[in-house]
Amino acid sequence: MRKMNKQIRLAVMLLVLVLLTACGKTDNNTSKEKPTGMPAVTTPEQEPPVTPTGIPATPTPTETPTPTEIPATPTPTEVPATPTPTGFQAPEKGCAIDIPTGERYHYDMDLKLDTDKNTVVGHVVFTFWNDSTDVWDKLCMRDYSSLFTDGKTVGYDPKEVKADAAMTEITGILDGRDGSALTFERDTDVSVLWLALSKPLAPNEKMTLTYDFTAKIPNLADRYGYYDGIYNVTSFYPVLAEYVNGAWSHEKFVISGECFYSEIADFDVRITVPEGFLVASSGTESSKQTVNGTTTYTLKAPCVRSFVFCASDCFAAADGTYDGVRINVYYNGKNPPADKMDECVKVTLQCAKDSLEAFGQAFGRYPYEELDIIYAPIAAGGMEYPNLIIITSEYCEPIERGPEEDPKLSYEGMEICVAHEIGHQWFMGIVGSNSGLEPWMDESLTSYTERVYEDYVGFDNGLVLPMDQYSAEILRETLLDSWIDAGHLPLNRSCYEYAKEYQYIASIYETGRRAFKLLEDSVGTETWYGILREYVRRNAFKNATAKDFLDVFYEAVPEDNTEAYMIVGKIFDLSRIPEYAGK
Repeated sequence: MRKMNKQIRLAVMLLVLVLLTACGKTDNNTSKEKPTGMPAVTTPEQEPPVTPTGIPATPTPTETPTPTEIPATPTPTEVPATPTPTGFQAPEKGCAIDIPTGERYHYDMDLKLDTDKNTVVGHVVFTFWNDSTDVWDKLCMRDYSSLFTDGKTVGYDPKEVKADAAMTEITGILDGRDGSALTFERDTDVSVLWLALSKPLAPNEKMTLTYDFTAKIPNLADRYGYYDGIYNVTSFYPVLAEYVNGAWSHEKFVISGECFYSEIADFDVRITVPEGFLVASSGTESSKQTVNGTTTYTLKAPCVRSFVFCASDCFAAADGTYDGVRINVYYNGKNPPADKMDECVKVTLQCAKDSLEAFGQAFGRYPYEELDIIYAPIAAGGMEYPNLIIITSEYCEPIERGPEEDPKLSYEGMEICVAHEIGHQWFMGIVGSNSGLEPWMDESLTSYTERVYEDYVGFDNGLVLPMDQYSAEILRETLLDSWIDAGHLPLNRSCYEYAKEYQYIASIYETGRRAFKLLEDSVGTETWYGILREYVRRNAFKNATAKDFLDVFYEAVPEDNTEAYMIVGKIFDLSRIPEYAGK
């Protein structure tokens, strides 16, 4: 997710200016103000945002733009990275990230979207195995849909917004090993389900869990909800929690960032929707069939962490391709979010192409066949899911820039948001992590990918640029110390350790992206990108930890680079990572 708060961004930028002045450095560059989009943070000085509940009565049809083909861009010649003095050899620029062969967890799902009741009804056959060394006598599942029965938990005031939410109905739970029926109990946190097994599951033993569910889709302009004719159906089915270090991970849900944590799996899904509905989803569509007023989409999503879909009978769609990847853009064509959606769609497709190119060179090529971009009303800038991102409709309106005699339309805010969510395809999707306990591995690294995109397309990085230009060690250390004093470092804290949402956002999103830029400057861009490519290569389609990241860093950077070691020591609290506590 990309959180946007103008006050936090300006405060951090002003701090940089003060520090530059103190160090005797000046610069005549002026920053380009970025549109803030939908407010996502409530600070003590702000009133909580009110989510609208009204749905337009009669949308006005508009002409659907012709699909836009992305112009081809020559691919730079791949050159092997130069080994560092440590002997570290990084993967080549633009290296492939191959989806591994072999067996994975597998979800087979039959789903039906009921637009009269605003529910999704499902039958799930889930095959998995005990991948730990412990015997499992119970399973932990997560049912995030039921959290919407408590508005405050998911970020809205139930006195102001009637979301029409309900607890998920879960029935017919069967253990495929012996056909025994299983029951579950909800924890105090209603999203946590405990299933007692009638027969323990031994290490490496496989089983199939079958269950039926009915999840209520709330009436919300949110990443999970129905609004303005569009259904965002995400985190809607009960999913197996992760078992780590001898226990089931079931951390509390947080609205300010992410807390979703799951294993890579293959998905075979059939979704039945009313005739006339278009479906965008994780994975790719293999077929669709319309019978008796309904259409069933057959979809395959290999090697992803979750399955999501968006559906609407209002969708207009455009598409393009880049390096074999099909890029689809969807928006409300009956009630378009902008007067000139064709221009917005064109910019979006080009932005997606540039992001895939820039990130593919820096981190390794996008390994999937498709990427869907949905413009919908949501209460944040954007939200990421495997092979699919949701962007707030507000970004469809361009911002005028430049003098009156030479007006220039800009979608810069939209581009950065789209690039950010595409960056999550690497740092959330390809390399997973516990985003509640180690949010920097998800949001800080992804916020840094904004810089990679900005550098690729030539955006002015604003007030951060002087810091990069005058990157003397004293300036960096002073800047890092100021972030420590402000409570924005270390990065390796859980989201539960921040007292206020704006503190979390200032640290994980804003400070994180700048801190990694400092680290890039200290080792050089090519070495830094090589570190990230090797980190992705080693941990692709796994869940990584801070140790996994630092393992690569310390292998790649020689010990005589005292500046880089100083920066890492200030960005991270190494005492929290046993293997590096004395580094």
